[in-house]
Amino acid sequence: MPLLALGPHMFEIAPLNFQAIERETTVKWPAIARFGGRPGRQMTGYGEDPITISGLLYPDELGGRDEFEAVRATQQTAQPVLMVGWSGSGMKARIYGLVVIVTVRDQQTSINRDGFGRRLSYDIEVAPIGATGKPIGLFG
Repeated sequence: MPLLALGPHMFEIAPLNFQAIERETTVKWPAIARFGGRPGRQMTGYGEDPITISGLLYPDELGGRDEFEAVRATQQTAQPVLMVGWSGSGMKARIYGLVVIVTVRDQQTSINRDGFGRRLSYDIEVAPIGATGKPIGLFG
């Protein structure tokens, strides 16, 4: 059962899974000085609205190393991908929209004989492409 799709990459229970999604949304409202009064605020745009997908893999026991490295390969193509999530009940899809993979970070511990970590924790940061200059309903 898929949990999340990031372009061609399917996050499922196994082999490639995730434990958390952290989202941040920002609307910029800088203070504008007013003569003789309190400052006012004016909306000047939207922030980058990143999403961080965090996970923990045990590739020697459960697999997932190749699938994780494939995400990094997709990042290197420097192309936007579609992000879609599913809820467990009723397979209802949530279209996040087009995103770019900004950062792929991993930490490997308990190194095996081949020099790879038996425990691989990771963070993948994505952000909406936002080509229109308006929010794309990514967090709605």
